Amino acid sequence: MVGKVVNDLKRKFIRWALIIALGVTAAGASSALAADAPLERLTDAVRRYATSPLALGHPPPPAPVKRHVVFHGDRRRSQVALTFDACATKIASGYDEEVIRVLIETRTPATLFLGGKWMLEHPDQTRRLAAVDVFELGNHSFLHPHMTRIPEDQVRQELAWTQTVMYSLTGRQASLYRPPYGEHDERISRIAAEAGLITVQFDLASGDPDPGMSKERLLRSVTTGARNGSIVVMHMNGRGWKTAEALNDIIAELRRKGFNLVTVGEMMREARGADSN
Repeated sequence: MVGKVVNDLKRKFIRWALIIALGVTAAGASSALAADAPLERLTDAVRRYATSPLALGHPPPPAPVKRHVVFHGDRRRSQVALTFDACATKIASGYDEEVIRVLIETRTPATLFLGGKWMLEHPDQTRRLAAVDVFELGNHSFLHPHMTRIPEDQVRQELAWTQTVMYSLTGRQASLYRPPYGEHDERISRIAAEAGLITVQFDLASGDPDPGMSKERLLRSVTTGARNGSIVVMHMNGRGWKTAEALNDIIAELRRKGFNLVTVGEMMREARGADSN
């Protein structure tokens, strides 16, 4: 009698264990399918925009960061961060190779905010930029939309797709995000932080997208407007009309004035270190 009871209990235990295991397997499969769905949509985008085949990698899940919007660095430090946006445009995006040449030849640290579509259109250039030790790569959304006007799931997609493309091309992910058009609100910076990205704005707009901007005006705009901790925004997608022409003089004049040129990441790290002392 006791043996029969024990056998019945064993059978019940095995049956419930199988049910639980099947449930966990089904849930895992469902989660995997849900996770694969956005990647399938990105694969379609890759086919549409990429200039060469690209095998998409799976970047590690991002660690959320505290919501933070950076406009400038420590005003007590003689530092300036030059940043360059590679915006994705509706037509094929450009690449201003002369801007990059000047930065490399002058050993000037810079933060480059790259669009996802831009990287797909310029995969070899993206890989080369990632290999330059004075450059820091940031996220500039995928299609450069007005982020404050689109739904939350599309905002997340814009950020995630750009991270995946960057990871697939360079093996790294961005930790900084520059909003298209400089447009952001609490919702956008919160979503970016959940994706492991700190939102980076600027306190000095160079004005280089203006087709009427001359080299001399651009030079004055940056060198007279820069102050301790300034983050300057310029462009490297062919939409900075006089940027390459003025850049060498901009760098030389900022250094002559005693500014140390740094990446945004370095500026933020040094500011945190100063605050902790």
